[in-house]
Amino acid sequence: MKEEINRIVSTLICGAIAAAAGTVAFLFAVVAAFLWTQQHYDGIVASIAVGAIFLLVAVIALIWLAVARRRAERRKARAEAEAAAAAPSWLSDPAMLLAAFQVARSIGFGKIIPLALAGIAAFGAAGLMSTRAEGRKRKAAETPEDRARRAA
Repeated sequence: MKEEINRIVSTLICGAIAAAAGTVAFLFAVVAAFLWTQQHYDGIVASIAVGAIFLLVAVIALIWLAVARRRAERRKARAEAEAAAAAPSWLSDPAMLLAAFQVARSIGFGKIIPLALAGIAAFGAAGLMSTRAEGRKRKAAETPEDRARRAA
């Protein structure tokens, strides 16, 4: 435990030092680029050039952020859809479970167990069949370009 904490602390310290050194190196590179541009052109042109470079970096970062958020939302929506398809909502409804328990009690648990097992098997088979059918539909609707993109 102590070794793990020491490793985490040393990683944080080294990461902070690396980030600070990288930031200072970047600032020196920007100052050097500004001074070089100022010597060859004018101070105003150098300021505009450095400002334009920073604006370009900011726009690229914002585009990258928007794309990453959109991908994360799609991934989250896909995961939620898969989770919703995997677990039926009626199983989590307490009223439905109570009603099922009362029906099972009135029929008798000895008689209801074989019926429940048969129902579970039927639902499982139906789910398996629908999943295979959806996979076939997707493959049939897929174009050669989609297959090439997925393979790449």
